[in-house]
Amino acid sequence: MIANSVYLSHLGLVRQNNEDFIFADDTLGIYLLADGMGGHNAGEVASEMAVKTAHTYLAERLLSDSDNEISTLLSEAMHVAHEAINMKTRNDLSLMGMGTTLVEVVVRDNKAFICHAGDSRAYHYRDALQRITRDHTVGDHMLENNFLPRERIPAKQWHTLTQAVGFGAPPVPDFNQVDLVSGDMLLLCSDGLTDMLTDEEIETIIKGGNLNIDSITKSLIEAANIKGGRDNVSVVLVKI
Repeated sequence: MIANSVYLSHLGLVRQNNEDFIFADDTLGIYLLADGMGGHNAGEVASEMAVKTAHTYLAERLLSDSDNEISTLLSEAMHVAHEAINMKTRNDLSLMGMGTTLVEVVVRDNKAFICHAGDSRAYHYRDALQRITRDHTVGDHMLENNFLPRERIPAKQWHTLTQAVGFGAPPVPDFNQVDLVSGDMLLLCSDGLTDMLTDEEIETIIKGGNLNIDSITKSLIEAANIKGGRDNVSVVLVKI
């Protein structure tokens, strides 16, 4: 099954630097998105390291040993990225506290394998938009465990991560698998998109794009900026 992708990142209208990093490899079916955090521009260091480290790890092993469980490879890639960022921090104290979200997707045959940590998201589109991932935030944890009703959870808790790559304890990522058919789309995005647009608004833009992934990607970022563009906005859109 052939996949084609478009990926685009925008500074947004408020931030001074872009801490998102994205990459798409249609040849191997590897798609990656990271949203960094940390002071003194450290977030952009973490996100770039996570994506490049994960891609190198996956590319070498997907080429050499297709019998490996892809979910295992995705987990290993994330933990290798975590250790690489930790080591970078130990060698450069100005980068202390940096970390990043990470969404990893591998498309193989008629399936998508998804692994993620943090609050960057993956969606599946086939006639309707379906969210694949759940956000790893304090707010979501409080809601899932019935600590507080949604309306009583402080706004900042929806942006406080319970796990990240390169910061704190090694991530315990979630795994998902999606069956694919021709015409399906996969959307990876940072919270710069989902904080500005509802899932319904994202779906409307995709439906109105006539399956043109280039125009859909641009329209998603433009819409997020029209709504305020409070954060960096990054999109990876994959069409099967």
